Amino acid sequence: MSERAVKQVRRFLGQRLRALRKQRRLSQERLGERSGLSGKFIGEVERSEKSISLDSLYRVAVALGVPLRDLTDVREKPRRRTPRRSSPSSSARR
Repeated sequence: MSERAVKQVRRFLGQRLRALRKQRRLSQERLGERSGLSGKFIGEVERSEKSISLDSLYRVAVALGVPLRDLTDVREKPRRRTPRRSSPSSSARR
């Protein structure tokens, strides 16, 4: 895995963590307290300045009340597809 890929995953993880924390209206300090980490460290992870261990990430997930996969799933969310309407000409071909 390239260093660039590692940085992208770290950035993604920080963005996901920040979004979930803000959805729950928690400060970095409060999330830190709930997870047994420092608020300063939470901020560093959100800004992708620091890496976070799996153990600490699990504690953060529990503190946020989300499954660990909600923080770690780096796959792009599937877009909702709208059903295609069949055109009159395609119906006539059947």
